[in-house]
Amino acid sequence: MYQVILPQNLVDRYGRRVLTDSGQPGRDGHIGVGSTTEQLQGRVAAAIYANCAELDDEQLDEIIGWVAAYKRR
Repeated sequence: MYQVILPQNLVDRYGRRVLTDSGQPGRDGHIGVGSTTEQLQGRVAAAIYANCAELDDEQLDEIIGWVAAYKRR
């Protein structure tokens, strides 16, 4: 069974929401708010929200590995 993830669950390290209620990028739930990099973070969060619900743990681990590769560079 899948755990339901809501847009309100995707927050940055400061506890600020990165998506609107509809799952679109938006700082503190408001579209168009935030710096350029905050907006990019919201776009990644929106892609995760829209596409990852039905992936299995192994597929999610692969995606996490891709992100970790960027972090290590």
